Amino acid sequence: MTLRHIINDPPRQDGTYTIRLYASYQGERRYFPTGLAVEKKYWDKKRGEVSKKYVLAKQYNRQLLLQKRKIEQHILDGGQLAHYGEKDKSGSMVAFLEAYIESNHGLKVGTVKGYRTALNKLKQYLSLNGREDISWNEIDKDFYYSFSDFILENGVNWSGLTKHLRVYKKVMRIAEEKGLHHNKSYKAPWFKTRDNESSNKIFLTKEEIALIENLDLSNMPQLERERDRFLVAYYFIMRYSDVVRLSKASFFGNGGEMYMNYVSQKTDIKATVPVKAAAWKLCEAYNFDFSFTANQVANRSLKQIASLAGINQLVAQGDRTGPKCMFVTFHTARRSAATNLRLMGASMKTIADIGGWKKLSTVDRYLRASTMDSAKLARDLDFFR
Repeated sequence: MTLRHIINDPPRQDGTYTIRLYASYQGERRYFPTGLAVEKKYWDKKRGEVSKKYVLAKQYNRQLLLQKRKIEQHILDGGQLAHYGEKDKSGSMVAFLEAYIESNHGLKVGTVKGYRTALNKLKQYLSLNGREDISWNEIDKDFYYSFSDFILENGVNWSGLTKHLRVYKKVMRIAEEKGLHHNKSYKAPWFKTRDNESSNKIFLTKEEIALIENLDLSNMPQLERERDRFLVAYYFIMRYSDVVRLSKASFFGNGGEMYMNYVSQKTDIKATVPVKAAAWKLCEAYNFDFSFTANQVANRSLKQIASLAGINQLVAQGDRTGPKCMFVTFHTARRSAATNLRLMGASMKTIADIGGWKKLSTVDRYLRASTMDSAKLARDLDFFR
């Protein structure tokens, strides 16, 4: 049996190349998606893996190796390449969850709605990897962290993620009781659900934002525009879903100063934000259109951009530790802007108003300044003089 990872021409919209797994066994040949992509300069063709020069090489190569092992096990269990990853209603999570929802089981309307949302999120996650379903045995530690990253990087908080995970844990228990699988990973300590949003997510300091602003990406236009859109989100404290809907009509003058109005797609709240010169310059440069790539594409590119900017110190996020660039996503822009504003002395109400938050309590949980950062801010108050 031959298993080898390769990259595909032509490049994707963001300049990266899709990684696929070539498999050959007993005259059968197949290509399987991996859900990963890298720039050609970071691909080690001879070894069939991501070059160690790439900051996320260890994580990428671990996922590639895991895929190889799963296909090898599939063959050892008597399977055929043509049937690997096929939808199996007796042994797959999506099919079982669909059937469970349809049968209702006396569930309340609100509960059914939650189950459908969890199902749709799982389908969205799988579609990024070119798949429609996932077997019970594939619900493992790698799935847990990968799915959690996908959900959290798309603006859903820990509370929302926990709701989905609880659905998956329940249907896995029911399926196990029915004898459909023997996978007990959903009972493992690392398969966590949380009742709060305390996940110590990273934010970028003003100095780190400056590193990104000053990074010369003129020879990498795909990364340059992702960087510029990220900065626009930072300057306007916006979510991805709002940045891609920006238009020139949103801007207006008042008292000789420029402002921008928008209605948050997520909360339906109107926000008014002051427009700094750097933000206006970028908006004009892109003709007020920042809808060029999907959120997931941006997230991958921003990790590379942060690495190139030298934001590689080891940090912890949740129960994971790695270079800080590894945890940078598009939503980091909004979180960083809110936190830096607070550290510069802006009130919670001001941040909530210009950021489009409904409640001050939400902003309070959202901010990522440390207790020492807060102490330094308070040091300048008259009370401590």
